[in-house]
Amino acid sequence: MNTLNRSSIMVFGTEKFLAWVKEQHPNLHRWDLKNLNQDPSIYLVDAEDQNCWGNCFIEKFEAIFRNEVGGYINGGVEWPKDITVELFQSWFTFEYTEAVYDLSKENIEVSEEWVNT
Repeated sequence: MNTLNRSSIMVFGTEKFLAWVKEQHPNLHRWDLKNLNQDPSIYLVDAEDQNCWGNCFIEKFEAIFRNEVGGYINGGVEWPKDITVELFQSWFTFEYTEAVYDLSKENIEVSEEWVNT
């Protein structure tokens, strides 16, 4: 088993984000938070000092926001006009994990779909 030199944050949508999704996609009117968060995204981040855990959530909010919301930008749906930290924090929460372990014997492959820091 290998230990990666990263930590991780798992991102979950809130009731406010769910309301926006349902408004934009009426066909999802029966969704609840369980549906919305059944497959949460996990982001690898630099390890943080234990007194600062979660700073990366705010520091990387634009990239996380665009990735999380991007899956719902289709069928004529437009991006929210003002993407702010306040909007981000009202739409998403996270769980921080300090240690990340790799149990696979396969090499890690990196695919750069987009770069946004």
